[in-house]
Amino acid sequence: MLVIPLLADDHSNAALGSSQTDRFKVAQAGAIRLENSFGEVDIDGWDRPEVEVIVVRSTERLYDAKTRTEGQRRLDSVQITSRQDGNDVVISTAYPVRSGFTHPLSRRSDVEIRYRIKAPRDSKLIIDHHNGGVNVFDISGDIRATVINGQITLTLASGGHYAIDAQCKIGAIYSDFEGRDQPRRFLGEGFDRTGTAPATNLYLRVRLGDIILQKLHGPSAD
Repeated sequence: MLVIPLLADDHSNAALGSSQTDRFKVAQAGAIRLENSFGEVDIDGWDRPEVEVIVVRSTERLYDAKTRTEGQRRLDSVQITSRQDGNDVVISTAYPVRSGFTHPLSRRSDVEIRYRIKAPRDSKLIIDHHNGGVNVFDISGDIRATVINGQITLTLASGGHYAIDAQCKIGAIYSDFEGRDQPRRFLGEGFDRTGTAPATNLYLRVRLGDIILQKLHGPSAD
């Protein structure tokens, strides 16, 4: 694991941050599991037999030399670990459940996180995400993603066979793929599609936010 602090100079007000990179060799595509993630998640498929996980943390507030120690404490209060379990890779996020600087409408401190993940294209994804967007590009394995507050955007091969089960409690679903809309009570929406076997299974749930299913046009890119 490579961790790089992103620090301001001693005379400026600036956000604090750090970046960590983990790489895992895999004999074949397994599952990528995100546990308790929040912020922005970007997952791209590639042809390499490895998984790369880059996590960037930064504070929302600006800190000067006098308050930087407090800012670093807030930054360090959120811990992200990546570990390999056979061909699977698990990315776990731990953060203060209750503290004086927790946002009133979320279970996180005032730290922004961005996860940038590259994995073999036929990896499976299992995502348990809180606040923020989940963006998946060119993955052909099964995807199970749940988001409390945010948007799921999948950009998938146009010629794939997909079995889609998508629901938003409050939000809308937009799909380039044919399927059946399922209007729900109040502000929610559902969408499903029965895929021709063998099909890639997409199970998508958002409590507050939208789901977008886009077709990937043109060649895949690493």
